[in-house]
Amino acid sequence: MHDNLNGHFLQQESWKYILRVVEDETIFFKTKLSRVLANDLEKSHLNDLEIFQHRFLMMDEQVVLLRHEVRELQEIIQQQAVATPLPASIITQQQGVALKIERLQQSFNELASDFSSYLHQSFT
Repeated sequence: MHDNLNGHFLQQESWKYILRVVEDETIFFKTKLSRVLANDLEKSHLNDLEIFQHRFLMMDEQVVLLRHEVRELQEIIQQQAVATPLPASIITQQQGVALKIERLQQSFNELASDFSSYLHQSFT
C-alpha cells in the first residue's frame, strides 16, 4: 500500500513540475511578446501577435485548471490511502489527468515552435 501511494505521489509531483515548466516558459514567451509589441509595428504584425497573445493566455488557463485537477486528485488519493488498490474511478481520473498533461505539453511545444518561427521569419 505504501509503495502504491509513493508511486502516485511521484507521478503527481512530476505533473506539478511539468506545469511549472510550462508556466515559466509561457511567462518567458509573453515577456518576449511584450518586448516585440513595444516597437512600432505594421498592423499585420499586430494581428498575428494578438493571436499569439490569446494562445498564451489560453495556455495559462489550461495550466491553472490542470493544477487544480492534480491537487484534487492528490486529495482524493490521500483520502483513499487505506484502499488497496485504488478504486477504478480514481484510476480512470488519474489516467485522464495524465492524458491532459500530455496534450498540454504537445500544445505548448507547438505554440513555442510557432511563436519562435514567427519571430524569426518576421523580425530577423
